[in-house]
Amino acid sequence: MISDVVSSEAIQQSSPLQYEIINNSIIFTHQNDTKYVITIVEENIVRIRVWPQGKPLTERTWSIINSSQAEDVPFEGNKRHDDIISMKINYTVDKTNLTVFTGNLKLEINLYRKFAITWKNASSDLILATDNHLIPYEFTPSRRHTLSRFPNEYYYGLGEKSGPMVKNGRRYRMRNTDAFGYNAELSDPLYKHIPFYITLRECEGFGLFYDTSFDCTFDFGCEIDNYYGDIRYFETVDYDLDYYFIYGPLISNVVERFTNLTGRPPLPPKWTLGYLGSAMKYTDAPNAQEMLAEFVKKCEQTNITCTGFHLSSGYSMSDDGKRYVFVWNKSRIPLPSKMTETFHNTNMKVIANIKPALLNTHPLYEECHQLFIKNRLTNEPDLQPFWGGTGSHLDFTNPETILWWQKKIQEQLLFYGVDYTWNDNNEFNIRDSQARCNNFGHSLPIEGLRPIQTLLMVKASYDAQIKNNSILRPFVLSRAGSPGLQRYAWTWTGDNRCSYHTLKYNIPMGLGLSISGISFYGNDVGGFTGDIPSPALFVRWVQNGIFYPRFCVHSWRINGEENALWMFPNMLPIIHEALNFRTSLLPYLYCLLWETSQTGSPVTRPTVYHYQHDPNCYEQSYEFLLGKWLLVASVYEENATKRIIYLPIGNGWYNFHTGTFYNGGQTVTIDSPLNVFPLFAREGALIPMRRNDRLEIHAFSYQINGTTTFPFYDDDGITFEHKQGQFKLHTLSLHCNENQIQVSSDGLDVDWIFYGSERENSRSVLYK
Repeated sequence: MISDVVSSEAIQQSSPLQYEIINNSIIFTHQNDTKYVITIVEENIVRIRVWPQGKPLTERTWSIINSSQAEDVPFEGNKRHDDIISMKINYTVDKTNLTVFTGNLKLEINLYRKFAITWKNASSDLILATDNHLIPYEFTPSRRHTLSRFPNEYYYGLGEKSGPMVKNGRRYRMRNTDAFGYNAELSDPLYKHIPFYITLRECEGFGLFYDTSFDCTFDFGCEIDNYYGDIRYFETVDYDLDYYFIYGPLISNVVERFTNLTGRPPLPPKWTLGYLGSAMKYTDAPNAQEMLAEFVKKCEQTNITCTGFHLSSGYSMSDDGKRYVFVWNKSRIPLPSKMTETFHNTNMKVIANIKPALLNTHPLYEECHQLFIKNRLTNEPDLQPFWGGTGSHLDFTNPETILWWQKKIQEQLLFYGVDYTWNDNNEFNIRDSQARCNNFGHSLPIEGLRPIQTLLMVKASYDAQIKNNSILRPFVLSRAGSPGLQRYAWTWTGDNRCSYHTLKYNIPMGLGLSISGISFYGNDVGGFTGDIPSPALFVRWVQNGIFYPRFCVHSWRINGEENALWMFPNMLPIIHEALNFRTSLLPYLYCLLWETSQTGSPVTRPTVYHYQHDPNCYEQSYEFLLGKWLLVASVYEENATKRIIYLPIGNGWYNFHTGTFYNGGQTVTIDSPLNVFPLFAREGALIPMRRNDRLEIHAFSYQINGTTTFPFYDDDGITFEHKQGQFKLHTLSLHCNENQIQVSSDGLDVDWIFYGSERENSRSVLYK
């Protein structure tokens, strides 16, 4: 390994870095005119910008909400460098170093070396991160930021990525891709572009968010180079570098601050927490309207409550076998309004599939000629392979496209009773990176706008619903996305393949989304493609899926077979048990959705999220917390009848089903026959559940002493009246000591269900 002496000599400069203070920022100028800008956003957030050309070239951002009062970003984006919210910058200079102070952070820059930052906490005794002093920033041919990599660092995040929770040793690309039938352990890239990750080192966490919509790469130790030491790096083809250092020290702090920058999800309608049905076979059938009615009838026959149905793209499939967005095939669905009425009569919402590209045989193709992304050479619509043909992608950076899109949603979907939109195949994976986009009158290549096209498509769909009905909360589903997606849409982990392997690795894939700001997600239960699941695999997938915000069964297979809750009649009793548990848990889940909308805290959380003091949780990938209080340990191994699970240290845990108490910090083995889905409640948990129209509070008492409060939130579940104060917020409380358990529901009419050890029988219970 290169010695410190050689390293030090290699980075010495004959003249120091020059710097000046402008608008609450320190701007350093290198000998080659490169500028480095440090801005303090708040005490725990520092923004770094690097301008290789001496001035900023990337002008707009769609990720960052500029004002603390704003909830959204305009279609044309926010100006990246104007009106920056920032604090006054405090710094000191000695003979060698310039040090910036934020109260919680210290940034040290050696003025006689290449510009590089050493990040420390306020006590200065722990290095959080260090730019590699030999190659901190490189600009040819791409832009690269390189940091030194320390032992015992753990990396999490990047949104929807394959593999376990910890990303150490991997290299990942950000490029929205239609990854049909991906390998959930190894495939990369996938559907989403989330250039944000969290580092945990010495029990302190911090995040790095690179605000770029260009293709980029993250390397967490996959690349080894003898001359530069242990490194990790971010690399992009963007013109500049613009990133945010977000200090915790708790991982939960980092996530909450990141979502404060990029936005938090609005509170969705309650029906979204129900079972959501789908399968492509229904709308692909020649008699699609009859088949859709059969789905409704099958739900009634099997006593399954379905709250929403995903109308796959077959409703727009022409007689030539191609799919034409916004064009109903009246031979398949002769009466669209009658079809939606059939669903509405059983209280099911209809969510219609829409795609952002039109095949060149589409009857509206010429009408949209000026609305497409353009070929860089001919200025004609750019043509790409798309869904069995050749098509052109609509350009959502053109205001006329947005208006056209919203008009079609109104005329062709909402008019017929479709309730919501499912934005699919929207990765904009156009291979020619120089294809031209309108960019609101300032033409730019798709190279830097691919995920922005997705974001604007979803925003246009969201706004169309509000324009149609400003009273009801919208719902949008999107397969692709980027930071800010959560402001408009829910998502899922794409076209997964049926296997125990996928079931296992979809767990950390979803958790990566949740700690990257995209909390409202699920996956296609049973696998979207591949072989039909075995009865046991399907049951295990359902038992896992009931704990995600989005619980949906969806599939496509060449032979026309479908995944459906009733597909294995002998398994229906077990399926019903899982569904009934999901239904009873809805009050708790809705409280978690509300918490996410207020704080950014995700619904599902890796155990390290709340137990970063416990090293045994650092690599725990296949179990997760539901909120703060429940620990889900899904069975994902074939023929397994037992589940081995490590219980985080620091508190005790109850087996939710048996009431058995376990001390934390140990590994336990739980009997898990096919009808059992392992679930634990944290000591002190208060879990609101509804059974037989009665609200129950399941109270998991402390073994000796402890106090818990839980905010119970409720509203009408469908309108925006909660924003005018029309909601109920009660404080549930639990206080335990050696002699007594005290509980309070703050005036809420509830039934209490108590869990505790044998010694609880000697305690009295006091209701307040």
